[in-house]
Amino acid sequence: MTASFLNQDGPDRRVERGVEVATRRGEALTVDLYPADGAGPHPGILFIHGGSWVAGSPLTHDKLAQRLAERGYSVVSVDYALAPEHKHPEGLDDCVLAADWLTAEAEGLGIDPGRLAIMGDSAGGNLAAATLHRLLERDGATPYRAAVLPYGVYDFPAMLELPEDAPFVNGRIFVWQVEDYLGVAPDDPKLASPAVSPRFSPHLASYPPVFMTAGTRDPLLQQSLDFAESLRAAGVETEVLVCEDATHAFLQIEEVAAAAEGLEAIVAFLGRNLGS
Repeated sequence: MTASFLNQDGPDRRVERGVEVATRRGEALTVDLYPADGAGPHPGILFIHGGSWVAGSPLTHDKLAQRLAERGYSVVSVDYALAPEHKHPEGLDDCVLAADWLTAEAEGLGIDPGRLAIMGDSAGGNLAAATLHRLLERDGATPYRAAVLPYGVYDFPAMLELPEDAPFVNGRIFVWQVEDYLGVAPDDPKLASPAVSPRFSPHLASYPPVFMTAGTRDPLLQQSLDFAESLRAAGVETEVLVCEDATHAFLQIEEVAAAAEGLEAIVAFLGRNLGS
């Protein structure tokens, strides 16, 4: 889907685009800033867009970021490096850099550093969950107090088992995505590493409360259900909203009822964990 389609009829808010947060590999890492209205400090969201690790940008998810800012959450949307030009872990490294930058710069952005969430959809959900793993692996703790992970991928080996007739993505298609993103064969043990498949993180017990949502017509639904099972087994407060008849990426298609249902559930979850 194109950025124009995904963002048609979206709200028109003040956005600061292309803010440089770091230099890596000789290039700038940038974010787009969506400040909430009114005097801060506001709760903040680090947003990581989806796109199968090979596509997308803050612009493709502009409407969703603006909706969140409209509800009182300042959003920092990461323009991370994409495969296949930039193989794993370069995109993940960028997300960790952005997470560190937001933690350090929150007060200057009018964001409360004690009220931070991380959010990512689809491939971005994978990267958000993997970013939490990396922060916990490095620091033993994370400043992010909530995670919102719509229709993400958390177990690469299980994705390879999707039936051939699955809509949107199946096991055969996912083999290509593995090669593009990871640059390895589908039987490589790297697929089960926690930085790729965060369901296998040894630090799940230290994850913040997690909200996930997916539709009954999305072949990735089972990924959310299985990850929720692992998180709950580790003692993590975990919510899953399953939306009837919804397909993948429904939060960006405001014409479907699930988009409003999902957004309201996300805002309610964030309110309980971060305040508003």
